[in-house]
Amino acid sequence: MTPKSFYDVRFAVAPGAARKDAHHIRGSLDQAMAALDLEFEDPGNTWLLFQSGADLALDVYQRGRRVSSIDLHPFVTVRAAGYPDIAFRGPGGSTAYAVGTDDPDRVKTVLAELGDRMFAGDLDGTVDVTVDWDSAGVPPLVGERAEEGDYVLLGDGPLDDLDELDDLDEDELEDELIDRGYVEYGDHDFDA
Repeated sequence: MTPKSFYDVRFAVAPGAARKDAHHIRGSLDQAMAALDLEFEDPGNTWLLFQSGADLALDVYQRGRRVSSIDLHPFVTVRAAGYPDIAFRGPGGSTAYAVGTDDPDRVKTVLAELGDRMFAGDLDGTVDVTVDWDSAGVPPLVGERAEEGDYVLLGDGPLDDLDELDDLDEDELEDELIDRGYVEYGDHDFDA
């Protein structure tokens, strides 16, 4: 079994008022972009982004090894009618700012009001989240790409020699990979 290349769209919130540890394993940047768009279709996830200091990153794995982790916060803009655009400096609770507003009190007011309205569901369908992928500097995947039905290892741990698993049937192979910490290609929320 040859280690494959893939993207992991990682969206996590540390335990507290909210919990989230979503991973979207994808074999192309277009698929990764679509997975993040789906996350932001839920206004609660947008609210988490700037109210709870969520971790939002794109991890790039080349031939099974993580070679980079791109913090996506600086490339995200949240737009809602009647509010200044909200952008981010980086992860953490106080990194959101209202574009064109330098007054820290106004920023806090805008973020609090927008967050409260999002949380209450008052803005459903009227909030737009965009990611400037062109500026994120995402490297293209090299080698064989992960696809539906594949298992991948997340994190920076050493890759196992999986040649010994070649003789296992499909069910035995799946069980062994899961036991070794591999996850299946697709969508996962480990805190759900």
